[in-house]
Amino acid sequence: MPASRLKIFVHWIALLLAVGVGSLFFLFPAEIGYLQLPMRTLVAALSLVLFLFGLFPFLPWFAGKKKIYLPFVCAPALVVCAWYFLGYLPSQAVGGMSARQLASALISERSSNGYVEIGFAYPIYTPTISITNNELYTTELDVYLRIVDGNSEAVLFRAVRAILPDARLTVEATVNGLLSENPEYLFIPIAIPPGDTVEGRLVFIISDLNDGSTFDEALSRRYPADFEIREPQSGELVISFPMTRI
Repeated sequence: MPASRLKIFVHWIALLLAVGVGSLFFLFPAEIGYLQLPMRTLVAALSLVLFLFGLFPFLPWFAGKKKIYLPFVCAPALVVCAWYFLGYLPSQAVGGMSARQLASALISERSSNGYVEIGFAYPIYTPTISITNNELYTTELDVYLRIVDGNSEAVLFRAVRAILPDARLTVEATVNGLLSENPEYLFIPIAIPPGDTVEGRLVFIISDLNDGSTFDEALSRRYPADFEIREPQSGELVISFPMTRI
């Protein structure tokens, strides 16, 4: 292969690698969001360096002018890249989480009672919620439904988990198996990339409350109910917002 063709081939490979590295930010935003800002800067800078290197022979006005290309194109581009991740992003992060309920529904084969016939007579409540991560890093969150019954006792229902701790056949395992292939549903913990919003239907298996009330009775009696977003490991409350029957 002639030297000129080999050179062009190398630059094309560099461009393809640049696209591959840069696409990580779009294909795997949650995984990239776990990285510290300096590491994200290095990944972005690597993509940028490969792109600028690969692009050089295709810019005729810079032919034979590496001494101009490097300080006046490459260096400023890298400075802007570092400023974006280390200066701009931290200044734009307002911090905290925001969430709201978008819809309310029961999975039902019979609209009269909202029970799913899976061998258990439990209401399967599937509200649609939206959670926005205003932090700089990917955050994992659990979601609970808290209902206060007629005796003023609070009952906490955890959303169905993505990975169950054992292989026992439980109501949660059955519901997970039925719905996990449907992309509309979210299972905890929910990983939310920085600056991103996740929307979907959570799944709650609602047993009777401590005072003997069913879920339908709790709704009809307007018992206080809230969604609580918590840290998966510590259980610390991050944010709560009222449940509404939309």
